Amino acid sequence: MPIQQQSPTVRSLESTEDFLETRLEAVGFIFHGKSPETNGKPHSLRSQSNLLHFARCPKLEKVAEGELKIWFRSVRVALKHLDDTVGAHRWRWCKVCEREITQRILDQS
Repeated sequence: MPIQQQSPTVRSLESTEDFLETRLEAVGFIFHGKSPETNGKPHSLRSQSNLLHFARCPKLEKVAEGELKIWFRSVRVALKHLDDTVGAHRWRWCKVCEREITQRILDQS
């Protein structure tokens, strides 16, 4: 019996083609923004430049070419990864996506 390869839960989107293909699949979440400094010191950028989106969010069409882009399979993995690597108060949800995730939580209650 062949062993199934599990796809990763976190993946860096290196090329424009990879980014577009991931958006086309519309599965998971995509973060874009500035990477933390390599010397461990946080950069002075505010959270407006570090945003988490649903993969199908239309605002992702405006993402700058040079920004770091990371795909996450689940929101729990995304939240933990971003808090650990970017910093707990150095990223935020896209406004459009934040409304959608809030509505999902309310619908589940």
